[in-house]
Amino acid sequence: MIAQSKGSRSFVVARTARFVALALLLVSYVAWLGQEFPVPSGRADLVRALRADDPPAVEVGYDDDGVSLFWRTAPLVYREVRVPGESGGDGVDTVEREIAAQVGKEAGDLPFGSRQERYEPGFLDIVLPASYPLFLRSAVLRWSAVGVGVAVLAAAYALPRRYQRVRNRGVWFGVCLVTGFGFFTFLWLERCVAPDTGEPPELRPGRAWAAALMTAALMALGGWGLVRLMWLM
Repeated sequence: MIAQSKGSRSFVVARTARFVALALLLVSYVAWLGQEFPVPSGRADLVRALRADDPPAVEVGYDDDGVSLFWRTAPLVYREVRVPGESGGDGVDTVEREIAAQVGKEAGDLPFGSRQERYEPGFLDIVLPASYPLFLRSAVLRWSAVGVGVAVLAAAYALPRRYQRVRNRGVWFGVCLVTGFGFFTFLWLERCVAPDTGEPPELRPGRAWAAALMTAALMALGGWGLVRLMWLM
């Protein structure tokens, strides 16, 4: 009876930890979607936000297509205004002055910041999708997601084999780091607790990869739907 009680308690603790970790990763994923696919907006939206009692910080950057202004309107929700035809530092100064004039203030009195100084994802980060939390603007969320990722990799390597369905310790490393969605897959697929009797049924490496790809497809589809919903709101 005592052994059964300890087993039940371990199961509850492991399930709760997995749920919390999975929730943190889901929030980080939604935050990344909000940053990478901000809601297209107009100047009127930005002017209205800058006239508020607590105006948001606005990141201003440029590329060959023009100047972009990027700000947060709610937790995990971002907006972006693109001004075509302007580019370079002079273009940024011109757009900032125009926006400031509409707000009724000087450009130096508004919370404009340089977006060019931020390191954005590049080719290497596409090859290694697990690095996406490093680009989250929220430091708390960034390091929480990184902590979960490290904990998952540590569990995949250090837990006894009877705690896991995938017995090959190198499989989850590859699945997680190559797909990025492997961290989510590990948390919903592995119980991380020993069964009451015997060992859990073994899961072959190919099935772990297939589960990660299925997770990626479902989350990509869900992410697309979420982005479309945010754009419509």
